[in-house]
Amino acid sequence: MNKQSIAPAPAKLRPKKKNASKKPKDSPILQSIFNGIPDAILVIDRNFNIVMFNNAMQKFLHLPKEQIEGSNCYTVCYDTSHACSDCQAQAVLQNMTPPSRIRTCFRDNISRQFEIWNFPIRDENGEVNYIIEYMKDITDRLRMEKELMQAERLAIIGEVAAKTTHEIRNPLNAMEGAAHYLLNEYDDDPKIQKYLGLIKEQISRLDNIASNLLGAAKPRLVMGEKTLINSALLKSIDIVEYIARDKKIEMEIYLDENLPKIRFDEAKIQQVFINILRNACDAIEDSGKIEITGQLRQRTGENFVEISILDNGVGISPEDSGKLFDTFYTTKENGTGLGLGVVKDIMKSHGGYVFIESQKLGTCVSMGLPIR
Repeated sequence: MNKQSIAPAPAKLRPKKKNASKKPKDSPILQSIFNGIPDAILVIDRNFNIVMFNNAMQKFLHLPKEQIEGSNCYTVCYDTSHACSDCQAQAVLQNMTPPSRIRTCFRDNISRQFEIWNFPIRDENGEVNYIIEYMKDITDRLRMEKELMQAERLAIIGEVAAKTTHEIRNPLNAMEGAAHYLLNEYDDDPKIQKYLGLIKEQISRLDNIASNLLGAAKPRLVMGEKTLINSALLKSIDIVEYIARDKKIEMEIYLDENLPKIRFDEAKIQQVFINILRNACDAIEDSGKIEITGQLRQRTGENFVEISILDNGVGISPEDSGKLFDTFYTTKENGTGLGLGVVKDIMKSHGGYVFIESQKLGTCVSMGLPIR
């Protein structure tokens, strides 16, 4: 019997297996790298669902892992029900490379600034199925840049002040003396009294501007012997008392009698108190109240003598609150924008601090000097 050559049956055609897009979280090496990066990182899919995140992101969100994974990024990050208005994920999906953006986030009632980048993760066919969102906290960097710009401005102001203040004050002193003489000579003429009073008022304003310029020039502090802050504060109150009296503003003073003696430049600290008290009076339209308190305060593990000045005036808008200490920034029609910058500089040179808290009605300025 002849052997027949039997051809093998043809194999069944199998469909080509599609290259499934491997999720980034499937790689333990990538997860380890992510967790070792101190900046917050997450990976989202085309539907904005979070498929991967690192430990820094979980710490930023303050949420358990189960609540983060699979949720929409905009829900867990910003507590909204729709994609953020400045979201750049769509640009990445369309093969564009968007620039970074800066966002302000609040965590534990503290405002922090983050720079955010978006990068694509492509599959074998070049399609973008996942997007990396990288968030870097740049709060300290922005603060340092702002302080550097402030220092440059102050250096320019200092140079101008040193050259011009002396020349300004000489004629001012002569004009003030002449106005004072004429006020006594024509004390029975109300019209002359009115206009001479206006002249003296404007001379005082120019002298105040010159003082602020000198303060911005950062002169060397003259530290005296240890003394009570109460005396410098009460002298400052006496100087601005006439403003409060004219506007029917009541001043209430609560000073701890047990405050210790501290070392400070009395003239500079008086300048600080006078500036803040004038601002408080300006913020009150009529018949208001200013509360002045002095107490011991501990901040960052160090003891301070803290003076707080609270008014019930118009307050400060949120738009202005972050710019109050900027040189030349002012909300007053006739302001110079130098006063609060000088205040901050004087307090900083003493190793102290100044904080401003304001609402719709009322502003509180707290100033602290270290007990050393």
